[in-house]
Amino acid sequence: MDRNHRRRFGQNFLDDAMALAIASDLPVKSGQPILEIGPGHGALTRHLLQRTEALTAVEIDPECAELVTRTFAGRPITVINQDFMKFDLDSWCEAHPESWAAGNLPYNVATGILVRLVERIEKFSGVMAMVQYEVALRLCAQPCSSDYGSLSVFVAAHCDRKLLRKIGPEHFTPKPNVDSATVLLTPRKPIMATPPGFFEFVQACFAHKRKRLSNSLTGPWTKTQIMDAISGLGLGEHTRAEELSPEVFLDLYRSLHVSTPA
Repeated sequence: MDRNHRRRFGQNFLDDAMALAIASDLPVKSGQPILEIGPGHGALTRHLLQRTEALTAVEIDPECAELVTRTFAGRPITVINQDFMKFDLDSWCEAHPESWAAGNLPYNVATGILVRLVERIEKFSGVMAMVQYEVALRLCAQPCSSDYGSLSVFVAAHCDRKLLRKIGPEHFTPKPNVDSATVLLTPRKPIMATPPGFFEFVQACFAHKRKRLSNSLTGPWTKTQIMDAISGLGLGEHTRAEELSPEVFLDLYRSLHVSTPA
């Protein structure tokens, strides 16, 4: 297997000991299917097969897909050679209720993959993903922390979040230049009901993270309408986006959309 060829997909190879530890962290119950994203050479796959009777592995690299198919022939695994971003996730979830998704996500597309999964989190029992440590911190960040941003709000509106373990470069071949971490995402109960345009609004609020909301918000509102909405929620004029919980963002969004646009 040409590792240089594989690295163009943004994934490093996990050692067996850590793969076992990560698979053991997955709180899967008997009979629950698992969807593995990016099995690579099958390090995590080997141990996930000890946790389920139905594993589906989606792999973009045809050489890796062939290797995993050959290595685990006769085991309860279905290997699909396809880009996960084009995979029919909704149909798979419909056919596999109460499933888990797991994977050592390629660094260069991890956020896009997570967004797809989080948007459908109610169709899963949960998601366990390995990502760059800095991404894991953003996924799990709380308001008033330096890592808190629009991605944090998006994930928190859908999921309960937990950082499971930090993983050093020594557990990968080749060694990456950053630490990694696994995060566990499970459906929030209830998931926040958000109107169209809400998360775009949140992104706009964080566009100038260090500015006051009254100065950073743009759109179809006057400065007076923005200040009235902020004060109406009991917030001070110096409030910044990083201070607001998902629920307060939603209250602010609704308050502004009750206002008559300028």
